[in-house]
Amino acid sequence: MSHWGDLRNRAAGKWQMPLLAVSLILLAGTFLRARSMPTRLPFQEAVEHLETLTSGGLYDSAIEFGDTLLAREGRTEADRAPVHLQLARARFGEAQSRRIRTADVGRQTVEHYRYAASHAQPLTAVDFLNMGRAFEWQGHIADALRKYEEALDRGVERSLDLRKHVLSLKMSWVETPPGRLLELVDGLLSDAGSRRLDIGIWAIGQKLELLETLGRLQEGSTLLTRNRERYHASDWHDRFSYLEAWLLYKTGHLDEAERYLRTLRNRVDSGDEVYAMTGWLLGRVVMSDDGPQRPQEALSFFSDVTRQHPDGPYGVASRIGSAEALAMLARHAEAIDAYRAAIDELDSLVDRRLVNLTVLRASLAVMAEAQRQAGYLREAVEYSQLAVALVDPRNAEQATMFLQQLAQIQSLLAAHLDGGATATPGPSERVIEASSREARRMFAEAGSTHLRIAQLNALNERVAAQATWRAAELYARAGKRDHAATLYTAFAVERPEHPLVARAFLRVGQLRQVSGQLDAAVSAYRECYRLYPRTLDGSRVLVPLAQCYLAMGPDYEGLAEKTLRVVLEDSEVFTPRAPEFVEALFLLGDVLNRRADFEHAIATLEEALERYPDDPQVWRARYLLADSYRKSGLALKAEIADARFPSESEQMRADSIGRFQAAQALYRRLIAEYQFRDPAGLNRLERVYLRHATLYEADCYFETQDYRRALKLYEEAAGAYRDTSSALAAYVQMINSYVFLGQPEEARAGLARALVLVDSIPDESFDTGVSPETREDWKRYFEWLGQSELF
Repeated sequence: MSHWGDLRNRAAGKWQMPLLAVSLILLAGTFLRARSMPTRLPFQEAVEHLETLTSGGLYDSAIEFGDTLLAREGRTEADRAPVHLQLARARFGEAQSRRIRTADVGRQTVEHYRYAASHAQPLTAVDFLNMGRAFEWQGHIADALRKYEEALDRGVERSLDLRKHVLSLKMSWVETPPGRLLELVDGLLSDAGSRRLDIGIWAIGQKLELLETLGRLQEGSTLLTRNRERYHASDWHDRFSYLEAWLLYKTGHLDEAERYLRTLRNRVDSGDEVYAMTGWLLGRVVMSDDGPQRPQEALSFFSDVTRQHPDGPYGVASRIGSAEALAMLARHAEAIDAYRAAIDELDSLVDRRLVNLTVLRASLAVMAEAQRQAGYLREAVEYSQLAVALVDPRNAEQATMFLQQLAQIQSLLAAHLDGGATATPGPSERVIEASSREARRMFAEAGSTHLRIAQLNALNERVAAQATWRAAELYARAGKRDHAATLYTAFAVERPEHPLVARAFLRVGQLRQVSGQLDAAVSAYRECYRLYPRTLDGSRVLVPLAQCYLAMGPDYEGLAEKTLRVVLEDSEVFTPRAPEFVEALFLLGDVLNRRADFEHAIATLEEALERYPDDPQVWRARYLLADSYRKSGLALKAEIADARFPSESEQMRADSIGRFQAAQALYRRLIAEYQFRDPAGLNRLERVYLRHATLYEADCYFETQDYRRALKLYEEAAGAYRDTSSALAAYVQMINSYVFLGQPEEARAGLARALVLVDSIPDESFDTGVSPETREDWKRYFEWLGQSELF
């Protein structure tokens, strides 16, 4: 008989022997597969045959045969239990051999195991291990961990490897207190000892990270010193050197860490995982906030890792590092692409301690904030949107935090766009409109983001209320008035005790008013004042309510006056210093002027101008005061014929002249002030006031029979507004002035000029003017005047 030593020497170099053994096993499997499947064995023998197929690795045949056994009739659930056990093992074995570890296969495997276990089939430690893996394929990590623990309790082989895997899962997927994880890592490190240095080096790395989390990183130096001799004398010395460099980096010794890493990286092969680890960490070192940042150099390290080691945690982590470096280099499109690639690659990672959704979200949120502070708001929105896409909607607190950042940046971008076009030198109308359109879109997106926050926090009333209110405000700025009004209404209905309810009604009224829905606006304003008459927001509805009444026509002017007098005479909220009081006083003058109550209009407007001489409304108020004096003079002039006594008529005539003179002085002041401001810089309404003031000043001279002065002003007005129908009105008065001066020839000459002018005025002047007369109307009037022989 040969001794073992002789046999070993004779077999040395004989590689054919193991190959022959493998070939014989495969051949035996082929024969077994080629044999016809027994079709009607007794059930117990069939189960034994199924077990033979499974243990022999013929998983396809075992699954096929097992399925036929389950289909046999007349068998009890207990009879089928061993079949389910073998099918569980066969399905797991097939998945492992073919590398088809899908959630569906995992689900089938677990179902078979559960059936077997529920009918008292004994499960081995390996079965529990397989069940854990099947759960893991489905993403059911908590269930997987429970099965792994049962496998360990039953003494599964290679328990250190399983303990390492369990720890990795807990660190990556399960919220476990760091202190508890540290205990488990210490136990694993102790049991690994010198027998399993691969497990030990892994445990040392995890312990360092946990010590950092616990704020005890100073203990890391002792940990490495205690293990240095063991690992530097082993095949794991490069990985241990990496951990030493990592500790230098984490403790702020950046220059030393960089030198250490460069030396280590130069001596390891590019295919070694340590090469990827050092490349990633070097990128982090040179891009650290604690030293001069070198993003271009960092990008080269990260790119090298993703090229040499595209798979695995360091490849994905380097993809994120590349994204951050690209963003720092203002290459934002490339940065976004790199982030998207990292997100896609994350799904393939089982070990997510180095890089996971939390790391990605944090990186994107930090980058979004950095761009916001730098003023790159569009880019900030893109980074923030990617971060939001990674949140777990079931974690309302986490989702709210990221959504609030996105909503803030969207609002800032919208506001920037809203005012950006006008800040550009000489923007065209097209540029302004495009910018405004994009601003409205972004306001709407910010509103939608706030609505998501409100929906996520349905059980947190404070956050939900704030988010709903903000959403309504943003939709209003986006021009989505109906949507905003609906939100404000719902806010008031659902939160009747909230301090902003009165303001919600006010907002609804304002939105309906701006949209021209006057009846709805009046309804909202009146309801608000009815419910909250003694609150600030409740009283603030009165002025816009009066404005609505004015816009609804002459029949509602009395209600407008009554409403404004509540503000000025009966309010418990507003004092003369309140903006609402100021606005109500000016507006009351307008209402009284419209109602032809000129005496009270004059008194009200003079009071407003005296009280608030610096208010922006003084321009319109001065025009209305002049208008009230002029119309009052006309009214007095019309009443002279009804005077009973000569003295009464003389007094009325004198009062009328005084009113015209007061109006003329006000018009002259208004014209001078507008001209001083440069007429080219006036807005549309101010230009209308100036044109009317110019004509009405001349009318005041005309009504006081100062025809020469009136004629001069009419001529100036006709020249200044020769491209508008106002020039034609001036010519009518010029002709009248000549007639009253006894100059018929000049009157006929003026008429001739008017007939020429009426044909030269541009068409758009008649189309857009406030006067209803058309070109043909004016021509017919002047032709009739020429044929009338009045002069």
